[in-house]
Amino acid sequence: MITNRAMLAAVHISIWTATKHDRKVSRDVANQHGAQERAGRYNKQLLMGAARLEDLRTLAGQIRQHFYKVTLPWSDEGLRLLPSHFLFDLTARMREFKTDFSAGVDQFLEVYPSYIREARAELGSLFREEDYPSVDKLREKFNVNLEILPISTGDDFRVTMSAEEQARIAREIDANVRQRLTKGTDDLWKRLRDVVSHMVDRLNEPESRFHATLITNIYDLVSLLPQLNVNQDPDLERFATQIRARLCNYTAQDLKKDDLLRTSTAAEAAGIVAEMDELLESRLSQSSVEPAAMPEVTDILAHMSAYMGASATL
Repeated sequence: MITNRAMLAAVHISIWTATKHDRKVSRDVANQHGAQERAGRYNKQLLMGAARLEDLRTLAGQIRQHFYKVTLPWSDEGLRLLPSHFLFDLTARMREFKTDFSAGVDQFLEVYPSYIREARAELGSLFREEDYPSVDKLREKFNVNLEILPISTGDDFRVTMSAEEQARIAREIDANVRQRLTKGTDDLWKRLRDVVSHMVDRLNEPESRFHATLITNIYDLVSLLPQLNVNQDPDLERFATQIRARLCNYTAQDLKKDDLLRTSTAAEAAGIVAEMDELLESRLSQSSVEPAAMPEVTDILAHMSAYMGASATL
């Protein structure tokens, strides 16, 4: 069952924006131009050149990047599919991130008064003391939190309805779960194609500069892919194995020094991209054919049907 192989997760990060809508200036500008006040907004940058605040924003980006690396798309509400393999590592890494984030907040708040003094000189008559929260209130505007939720199954369903309605909802749940699992698999295909395609582009430009990440990004992804592939797509596994064997045997330095090796590796990568495109195009042409229910979805619906006392018709 998919519920044994994955769960849902979300990362919530809050950081003070350090901006303020100045209603007076917005109104003055509108009056100067004979416009309605709602025609525009003037948002002040309360702190300029606040390096400690920028450090926190950079760290927030690194947290999101790591989270996206080990999860797959699931819903538009920020929830993503987290394979069970990564739960321990992710929670441990998030504890480290939270420690670093908390330390960064302390460092920012320590120099916050000096940033306000600089802002007073930079903003001139736009400066308003009341725009700046106290240190205690400002601390509350910073937070990092990892949310873990189970994937809902029939055990969570507690509504009495007709057998026809029960069967209809079972079909909707099946379609929804299948669609979201497919979305996650599609994301993996895109990630895989993007890193290989990027290699082709870089290696085919004689004057281009590339770094070790040209190879390590590919190696990292194909190493993670078996755990991310919760939908158990055999073609993804096959391509990951091929890419590791055909493209990860040399370092970026090796490719820089040997033009022949660089050319042959570019050709190998281009061939893999072409094979992937051919497969994905073939899948797209067959997408109008309703696929058989995946075992894990069938298990969910069978469990739900037993609980509800009605058969789940797929």
